[in-house]
Amino acid sequence: MREGVGMLVAAGDGYSRWLNIMRLLQQKGLVDLVYPEFFDDKDLLITRRWSTYLRRLRRMESEVKVAVWPDYCHDERLETRFDVEWVFPLHRRDELGFALKVADYIGFPNRDDLRDYSIAWFVEQKQAYGFRAWLLGVKPRHVETGVLWRFDACDITGASLRGFFKGWKSMNDVDVWEKLVRQIKAAKTTALDLWLEG
Repeated sequence: MREGVGMLVAAGDGYSRWLNIMRLLQQKGLVDLVYPEFFDDKDLLITRRWSTYLRRLRRMESEVKVAVWPDYCHDERLETRFDVEWVFPLHRRDELGFALKVADYIGFPNRDDLRDYSIAWFVEQKQAYGFRAWLLGVKPRHVETGVLWRFDACDITGASLRGFFKGWKSMNDVDVWEKLVRQIKAAKTTALDLWLEG
């Protein structure tokens, strides 16, 4: 789907100034997908308002490359109804078999209360099954503790990364975002990647 070095970084929907910053970083090769290329609506998905979510996805499908599968939805027919790559948000261990059948990425929800397993269990499953792992919503602790290197992709939002910023001004500062995204991107960068890039 993409070329480039490091972790795939996506930016979902957000306020217009933030999306403009993400598009600037996309031009620099730091952010791979910017809404609507990465399609997600956490509020609709978690509350299981699937039909509204899917109608919006259908309207924008020609622009969407990766979409989040509706939370708790276990209908395989959905896989073939859209020409997108799917991220399945894995909330329960018993969903893994289904997720492996339908998803391009298995998503790890960042909130502990949205899953019945630990990151250690998730990593064991990734090693056992070889799936591509997506961190749904990077938080400061993921960057600080080095957890990111276990994932192939992630998405970022201003809300989940609030701890990195010192007020509204820095949240709208391109340089602050660039520094942060470079840290995230570097989590999957190897010496070989850097050498091949030139």
